[in-house]
Formats: sequence, structure tokens, C-alpha cells
Amino acid sequence: MRKLVTLLVLLFNTFIIKAQSISGSLIDESGNPISFANVVLLNRCDSSFVQGTISDENGNFSIGPFTDENILRVSCLGFLPITKAHTNSPVTIVMQEDINLLSEVVVNGNLPVTRMKGDAMVTNVENSVLSKAGSANDVLTKIPGITKKQDAFEVFGKGTPLIYINGRKLHDLSELEQLNSDEIKNVQVIRNPGSRYDATVKAVVRIQTVKRQGDGFGFNLRSSYYQSKNTDLIEQANFNYRHDNLDIFGSIYYNQMESWQDFSMKLEERGTKVWNHDMKSNGEFYSKMLNGNVGFNYQLNDNHAFGMKYKAGKTLNEENPLSKETDINVDNVFYDNIKVNSCDYYHYDPDHELNAYYNGQFGDMNLDFNADYLQNGKRSNSVFQETSQTSESRDVHSANRVKNRLVAGKLTLSLPLGGGAFAVGSEVTYTHRNDDYLNEENYVPSSFSKIEELNAAGYAEYNHSFPWGDWSLGLRYEHVKFDYYEDGKHVDEQSRTFDNFFPNISFSTQLGKVQTQLSYTAKTQRPTYSELSNNIFYSDRFTLQKGNPTLRPTIIHDLTLSGVWRFLQISLSYSQTKDWILNWGELVNEDASLTMLSQRNWDKSVPMFAAFLSASPKIGCWSPMLGIGMQKQWLTIDFFKESKTLDNPLFTASFNNTWELPLGFMLGLDSYIQSAGATQNIYFEKPNGYVNVSLRKSFLNDALSVELRGNDIFNTNKISYSMYSGDYYLYQKSVWDRQEFAVTVRYKLNAAKSKYKGTGAGNSQKSRM
Repeated sequence: MRKLVTLLVLLFNTFIIKAQSISGSLIDESGNPISFANVVLLNRCDSSFVQGTISDENGNFSIGPFTDENILRVSCLGFLPITKAHTNSPVTIVMQEDINLLSEVVVNGNLPVTRMKGDAMVTNVENSVLSKAGSANDVLTKIPGITKKQDAFEVFGKGTPLIYINGRKLHDLSELEQLNSDEIKNVQVIRNPGSRYDATVKAVVRIQTVKRQGDGFGFNLRSSYYQSKNTDLIEQANFNYRHDNLDIFGSIYYNQMESWQDFSMKLEERGTKVWNHDMKSNGEFYSKMLNGNVGFNYQLNDNHAFGMKYKAGKTLNEENPLSKETDINVDNVFYDNIKVNSCDYYHYDPDHELNAYYNGQFGDMNLDFNADYLQNGKRSNSVFQETSQTSESRDVHSANRVKNRLVAGKLTLSLPLGGGAFAVGSEVTYTHRNDDYLNEENYVPSSFSKIEELNAAGYAEYNHSFPWGDWSLGLRYEHVKFDYYEDGKHVDEQSRTFDNFFPNISFSTQLGKVQTQLSYTAKTQRPTYSELSNNIFYSDRFTLQKGNPTLRPTIIHDLTLSGVWRFLQISLSYSQTKDWILNWGELVNEDASLTMLSQRNWDKSVPMFAAFLSASPKIGCWSPMLGIGMQKQWLTIDFFKESKTLDNPLFTASFNNTWELPLGFMLGLDSYIQSAGATQNIYFEKPNGYVNVSLRKSFLNDALSVELRGNDIFNTNKISYSMYSGDYYLYQKSVWDRQEFAVTVRYKLNAAKSKYKGTGAGNSQKSRM
């Protein structure tokens, strides 16, 4: 590690003394940054290639040395190329859209909805039909390769992504509902993130907003009403004040949610006896939540900006009542019937989150610094009332107390090197978590645990453009020190240290009108803090649940090929996964009368292949988007003393449609379906999906909009799956109240989007909480 740091310092000193470079920024005619554009120096006499680089996410670039013998050429798909002789530094270059190219590559002469740009698939939203979709939540459901499952998004074949808005990491998906679709410039999907991102990040979704001009005060109001068997409400107000270089912003958000879930389960455990549980259950969920944020951004000059954002939230009320009835048979003979009425009551501490950032340009070097602090906690009290037909009835009371604190910092230095762009940085995160569990009847032992984790990372990446393509190389080193304490004592055998290197490499080029990229990354998946807890939770008298402090991080090697041609996009991925974390059931007693549900690492490497194809043309007033995906794993596990192969491919298909109708009406019809198939040690037994329909009308020059929506109109969003694990088998069928009618009203006045540029630090550790 010391040698690596020494090498980075020497490289850094070399960059500092480099002179005569030129830096600047690229923007379009609306003032929006142009990221990942090619910036090259050519020989003035014969236009031969000298060196090249690419602009970063904010359109900034630096290249040099730039002499009188050189000319500067800037090019980007969709824009006219620009050639400049010697110019002062820093320089702002305004690029114009290439109208001829736009009409050439799309059915009706508009800019293609999705194209490849740098390391991302970029979908344009501004001035497209997507800008009227409603919220950012609605936009993401229409992006190729992104699907929404229940209350979370997934990038096909990669899993749950990190989502950023203007470089700031989202920790609460409700923020997507607070961002209107007409405020979004584009959505970028990165399927193989580089070394700048934590090694746990397998996919990234970046949302860039439209740059608002002018000073003054603006606000944006939104009210939504959802009616299923229950009633849900969302109320929000955003404000923004801008004067000269000062930008002050904030928001208040309130939601009230009620939902229910009916599910049936069949369990089988095989030991010296065979136990069968046939369970029927229904549960409800009530929640009220209020949060808000306030912050500022100050642009000192063209080269320096800083800001701060504070977010606070409070869950006002949360309850989860549940009732279930279970018939138990042992060796095919009736054993018992047990009825359970339970309720979980949650009391949340106020959430506090603070982010501060500074971004500065010093000659050729760009410095980006972020610091974060996070604190949250909750207490839960559970009451189980079990009524048994053949044995004793019992009441079970338990309490769980969790408190989290996190401090993180991240520093990145970027500057030109050898005709390309080089970046080096470090990220350090310290996490402290207390997790206490008490059961007054002592059916399970009470425990008091503490976790302390230090994650120190260093990373470097280099990008270089050539006439025949663009290369990107990166390496990330992570040192993780994990300390586990039980009842105030350090547990040596459950405390560990990990040191890993995670390389990445990608090459992108254009073959005729086809944009292609081939990339390789090494990633990891760390267990959540709850999965690492040694607390034992009471589920019922036959089933307990706990974490596993001995879990090892999963290591993933991924190779992905992506391509874009006109309105078609394709992605092919092959990966090898080692130490996959699987949910698992273990027998506590030999006769299988008691089972412990936990997690385990699968020791063998598991190969997986994923393919995705999407088409998003525009035909008159109709904007369809068709996406088809397939993923297949090769996994064989031990199940009931035999081998169980789970290699059935899983297919998905989405068909989203939008029609722009006369008089300002917009009609939407979206559908999604997933086939039966296997993922990890779970097999989905039946297809599931949904159909949504919406109608939108705007008034007052789009200042006021009203949307009517029907979600899951055929009530098909139901899931049936089996889980196979050793001597334990589970089948579950779940039904939710997803079929609902919704009305949303939005009103905006001089709404200006915040210019906040903080990207956050310690993001992966925050999500593990």
C-alpha cells in the first residue's frame, strides 16, 4: 500500500509541473454541459493526431501542452465538430446540434432517444415525450434496460443500481417522486461502473437536470391521491431562490401509506422426521413520514464552487399487524394448528444527513471533495399471541434497538496526462452500528452487539482517445477492517480484515453507424449490517432468524458488450460470481422441529449470462419502447440430500407506449412481464407482471398539470416462488394491493432546479444500513 501511495504522489508531482495546457468546458446552446465528448489536439500542418482526452460528466476537459503548432478539435455525436486555433485558458466552447445527423439516424428526423456516450447509455428526456411522463419515477420505468419491481428499480442483469441526481447520491427513492420529468435533461445508465465508484456498485443511473436560467424565487407543488382498498397520500413543496452566484434551495415532503399483503406458504423440513407447515397469512402496513432538506450552492467564480445540504426526516408512525394460521404435520400425521396475531410497532429517531462539497479548478487540475455525516436509528416492539390447538399457547414480547452513525470523505484529483485524462482519488468511511435485541420470555437469547467498520479506498483511472476508439483503465484498492462486539466484548473470530484490488478496463468505438463498447470490471457485494448481526429473532416456535457475522463478501467478474444502432440498443454480459450470499435454512434439531433462517456463502463460482435488446423509435405521435431480456445462471445446490440444478433462464419483456394527442392530452400504456425461471436458489414458479394506463392534461402553458392513472389494472402483480436450501424447502405466493387509481396535480411557478454539485461520500455503506 505504501508503495502505491508513493507512486501516486510522484505521478501527482509530475502533473503539477506540466505547463502550457488548456482547460475549459463544453456546453450546448441551452447552457447544458456536454459530457464524454472527444477533445483532441491535431498537427496544424497535416491534421495528424497528437493527443486526446474526453470531457467529464460536467463537460470539463483539460489537455496539453497546446502550442502554436497545434489546433484543438472537439466532436460529439449529435453535435457539429468545432476546430479552434490557439486560445486562452480556461475556455467555454458552445456546440451546436447537428441537424443533418439527427434526421439521418431516426425514423422521423428527431434525435435518437438513446445513444452511447462515454461509459453510459444516455436517454434524452428534455424536449421529448418523456419530459411529460410525470415524475422521475415515471421516467425511469420507460428507460431501456431499467425495470421497476415492487418499490425498487433494477438494471437488467446487474441488479439494483445507485441513483444520482446531478452527481448527488439518492438514499431515499421518494426523491424521484419529488423531481418532475420536465426538469430532467437526460438519464444515463452505466452497466459496468469504473474505479471512481465503490466496488459494490454493479450499475449506476445518473439523472442530469435541465439548467435553469435567471434569478428569483420559484416553487413547485405536487399533490397525489391513490385509491386501492386503502388510501395513500403524497404532498410536497419545493422552493428555490437564486441571485447572482448564490443558489438556496429546499423541500418538504409528506406521505401517508397504507397497504396489505396476503400470502400463503408451504414449508418442508427433513431430518429424522419430516415436518410440513401449511400457512395462510395476511398483513397490513401503516406509515406516515415527513422529511425536508435545505441547502445552498455558491459559485465563487468559473473555477470554484462550494455548498452544503442538510436533510432531516422523521417517520411519524409505522405499524405492521399480521395474522396467520398454520397446520403442521409430522411424518404425514396431524401435529398442531396454531393461530398467531402479531404486530410490530416502530419508533424512529429523527434522521440527520449532512453533505458539504468543494469543487475547484487549479490550472489543469480539478479538485473535487465531499464530506458526509449520517445518523439514524429505530426501535421496534413486537407482540406475538400464539394460540395452539394441541400444546401450550404463548405470548412473546421482543424489542429491537438499532442506531447508525457514519462519517465519510472523498477526494478526487483530475488532470491531463500523455494526451489523455488521469484521475486519482481516495475515499474513507467509518461506520458505527449498535444492534440490541431483547426477548423478555427468553424463548431466544437477548443480545447486545456493536459493529465498527473502517473502509479506506484509493483509486486511479486513465482515459485516452484515439482516432480509432477510446480506452479507459482503472484500478481501485479497498482496505476494510470489520470489528464485531458482543455484550461489549470484541469477538476475534467474527472480526476480519479484507484487502482487495478491483480493476476495470473498457474500449469503445464506432463501426459505421454502430456505437460499441466492451468492458470488464471486478466487483464485490458486501453483506448488509443486518445480515452480519448475530441477533436471533423470533418468527414462531418452529422458526428463528438471525444474521451471519462470518459472511464473506461476494466477488464478481463481469464482461459486457454493448451496442447502439439508430433506435436499437443491445447488451450482452457474462459474469463469474464467487461466494454468492444466499438465503438459507438450517436445521437446529435433528428431528427438524426447529429451523434457523440465515444467509450463507456459496463456495463454488457461479457463471451467469444476460442479454438485453430494446427498440425505442418514434413514429408520428406514437413513442413506443420495447425491451426484451434474458438471464441464465448455472447453479447446482444441495437439496434434501440430492443435487438440485437451477439453470432455468429468466425472461422479461416490457412494452411502454406514449401517444401525444390533440389539445395537449397525453395517453400512456405501459406493460411488463417476467417469466418463470431461476435466480440464486429461488425459482419463480409462474409469470408475473402488470399493465398501467395514464392520461395527462396540462394547463396554463404547462404550469399546471393533472394526471389520472390506473396501476396494475388487471391485478396480475402476484409472485409465486420456491426456495431450495439443504434440508429446508419453502413455497410462497404473495398478493399485494397494487391495483389502484391515482390522481396527481402539479403546479410550478418559475421553478428553478438547484445547482447543487455535491456527490456524497460513503454511499455504499449508507445503503447497507
